[in-house]
Amino acid sequence: MKIRSLMIAVLMFAAVAMFAQKGGGNKELKGTIQDLNHKMVGAIVNADYGKILTFYDANVISLPNYGKMLRGVDAIAEHQQQSAEMGNKVTAMTLTSKKVTPYGDAVIEIGTFTITMEIAGMDKPVSDVGKYLTVWVKHDDTYKIISEIWNTNVHPMKALKGGAEKGDAPKSDPVFNEENKDKGETGSEKGKKPTSDKKGN
Repeated sequence: MKIRSLMIAVLMFAAVAMFAQKGGGNKELKGTIQDLNHKMVGAIVNADYGKILTFYDANVISLPNYGKMLRGVDAIAEHQQQSAEMGNKVTAMTLTSKKVTPYGDAVIEIGTFTITMEIAGMDKPVSDVGKYLTVWVKHDDTYKIISEIWNTNVHPMKALKGGAEKGDAPKSDPVFNEENKDKGETGSEKGKKPTSDKKGN
């Protein structure tokens, strides 16, 4: 009986040790990814476009918010150049890992971001908040981004108006009208027909 109890205790200890080791490994991995994010943000704010590209796998697929799919690191480089030539610049940014999950040589990261940008034609910087999903793959002793997607938590017109209410967005905005068609915020109350036969006009 004592031997059986001892064996059970040993097995329980081993299970707890394995669980702790796994949790510790994930914590360490999360720290690694967060450190990569920190370095990448530094490159973005400093407009070091060559450095930014080193965080990407050559075959990366990027799915930016309100933009077309970018395939390959060359497409990302072209996108960065076009934005810079327009006069856009990131002045502040944070990337915060919320969950990091390893899958073999890949790591799936879910997180949140904040960003402040100077945009050509705007009198004041524009700030935004949102969330992202990034897939990292092992490259020797580091990780690189093979796929990424992010989107804003804020309606674009609200962001441009610096916190304006949803109702201040123009009626011609199809995204706004579709999002709020059942909330009585598109110029007509729910259940009433709009004054025009075309949404947003």
